[in-house]
Amino acid sequence: MRVVLVFIVLGCSVLVGCDNGEKAELAFEVKTFTPNDLTYPNEAVEIPGALPKRFIENHFVPWSRTPEELLDSLATFPGKDLTYLEKYANDEEWYGENKKPHTNWQREEVVQNVDTEGFPNFLQKGIVIAHTDLRRIPTNRPGFDKYSKAGEGYPFDYFQETALWANTPILIVHTSKDNQWCYVISGYYKGWVAMHDVAIVDEDFMEQWSSVAYGMPLSDQVNLKHPVSNYAINAKMGMVLPFEETSHNPDTVLAYYANADENQNARILKAEVDRSMLALGNFKFNETNLKQLVSNLVGRPYGWGGYLGNRDCSSMIRDLLGTYKIWLPRDSKDQIAVGQRYDFPDNTDEKIRLIKEKGIPFLTILRKKGHNMLYVGDAPNGEPLILHAIWGLKTSYSNEQLANFLERYPIEGIHQADDGKLKGRHIIGEAVITSVTIGAGNHNSTIPLIDGIYAMTTILEN
Repeated sequence: MRVVLVFIVLGCSVLVGCDNGEKAELAFEVKTFTPNDLTYPNEAVEIPGALPKRFIENHFVPWSRTPEELLDSLATFPGKDLTYLEKYANDEEWYGENKKPHTNWQREEVVQNVDTEGFPNFLQKGIVIAHTDLRRIPTNRPGFDKYSKAGEGYPFDYFQETALWANTPILIVHTSKDNQWCYVISGYYKGWVAMHDVAIVDEDFMEQWSSVAYGMPLSDQVNLKHPVSNYAINAKMGMVLPFEETSHNPDTVLAYYANADENQNARILKAEVDRSMLALGNFKFNETNLKQLVSNLVGRPYGWGGYLGNRDCSSMIRDLLGTYKIWLPRDSKDQIAVGQRYDFPDNTDEKIRLIKEKGIPFLTILRKKGHNMLYVGDAPNGEPLILHAIWGLKTSYSNEQLANFLERYPIEGIHQADDGKLKGRHIIGEAVITSVTIGAGNHNSTIPLIDGIYAMTTILEN
């Protein structure tokens, strides 16, 4: 277990009264735990065989269903459709990388690059060939809320829907006028992707790709490099790797990854990978394997929507459990609908009792608005522990003088709420193991996470 102390030093007239010349010092205590502190299952948990089968079926939906079927069910996939461009064109409340609202010409530039009347204009099956961003609109320019609002600005670019790891099957539905963006449907999200990060597949490619077994990387450091190609990538946890056995070395396999030729047609590359770096068919849900997975996630930077190849709360849970081919939706609000859901009372003690009584370590998701956590057992003092990728804890201060100052001179990350208190964030910014009561204490300046937890789901109980 480690304790992180973060000190905020403010002038005494700003936060609390003190003698002239002194400073008021406020310490935030955030207790975190290590993977070695956790209690893992004594025996391997049996994952029902139907779950891996469902995982692969969902993963390959863009290839197994006809384009017409996918278009007919377009509304069932999370993400914005093309009509969102019209809404964006009339919205003056999006802020850019320069902390100023998007101008009319910036919005028009994006919208006019898409022929919405000609939708769909492509309809080709494809594959993602590089870890890429799936966007709400066809641009890399960010869409932030007001920077002065607590918890807004970087990294919360709301045009960033999710990351798509390489090897993800897609249906390419529509292309922008400049042919640099394409609107795609994946097995779990729809939106805009840079055209240079995808390739078109044919029947021969899909048949070869689908005729072998599938492994899952155990870390983000599995290097995929074909011996005679200069194109190489690192695999990501949650990425599906078709593989075949090697004839010369029983300790390795040939993992598939895709690249594109000069015509943007997909071709298969094969990288020799040590078997110990992949979750193969006999990968058990036990202490050894779970500790390895958790260790490879803890400390990783937070990444809203997969920004910079990092993970937010729901994508971290999705990729960890995806290693066992357990399919979860991408959005946090949808994950809580999987499995057996339990709604919580308002009382903190009752919440803790219900988590300990009904929760299954490493297979139970806790939910508060905008944030999901994976229950991973209990601390020595009996408090439930959670693994979660978190940006920060909400903070609240009351100081009229500072509020008046901030109204005239906004400081990024602090704003005055309707109750007169100053709202902010204590930034954590990475995947951590904590108690569900994280945020308790701290002079009542940080809001305990458990106050907002309102439900949980045990995902094996379908």
